[in-house]
Amino acid sequence: MDYPVIDTDATGRNIDHMIRNSSYSVTDIADYLGTTSSLVYRYMRGEVLPSTDRLLALSVLLGVTVNDLLVIF
Repeated sequence: MDYPVIDTDATGRNIDHMIRNSSYSVTDIADYLGTTSSLVYRYMRGEVLPSTDRLLALSVLLGVTVNDLLVIF
């Protein structure tokens, strides 16, 4: 039985799109998440996924669900 897998690259593009279409800067988001802008850019490039806590916080800030941020295949 296959199980769902998160597509890191597509999720990064999705996060990038949602951040760019929000009223927040990358610096605003980094400050809110308690991290650095460079890590947020890594999320946006799909290099790494946010931790579960940061994924939830990002979804709350952007007004979307965690499932809206993730791309699963």
